[in-house]
Amino acid sequence: MKKIVSVVTVLVALLMLAGCNAEPAGIPKYLDKECYYGKGIQDYTDYCKFFYNEETVKEFATLSDYKKVADSDIEEIKGYFEDFYGQAENQKYYDKVDFDYNTQVKQGDYFRIVTKDGYPEYGYYDIYYVDMTKCILYFVHSNI
Repeated sequence: MKKIVSVVTVLVALLMLAGCNAEPAGIPKYLDKECYYGKGIQDYTDYCKFFYNEETVKEFATLSDYKKVADSDIEEIKGYFEDFYGQAENQKYYDKVDFDYNTQVKQGDYFRIVTKDGYPEYGYYDIYYVDMTKCILYFVHSNI
């Protein structure tokens, strides 16, 4: 019985660790990516960039989960990135985070915000931000 419990415990731990590095679901095929993962099993932050070209980035306009950035969305989006930067300061990859939310968040780009029920504001979120000019999808995850 102890062996079964040990094996199940190890398998669950491996699945949890693999889940931390999973790619975001529902994004179009990209040309290349850069991903940086925070340490932790339950509390961690991630930062990824997915690179597209001028044609493939247009696919985001056809996805119903993505919304075109309007003036009324800008402060909300910036709030999440500001929180993320505060969390990412303590990560080894912090010097790789090059998304400037003060200048890059603008009308005409696309975004998606996913939060989890039962958490406070900025407690658990995935932000997908598509910079149409740079043809990059920026993805950040935080559940601190």
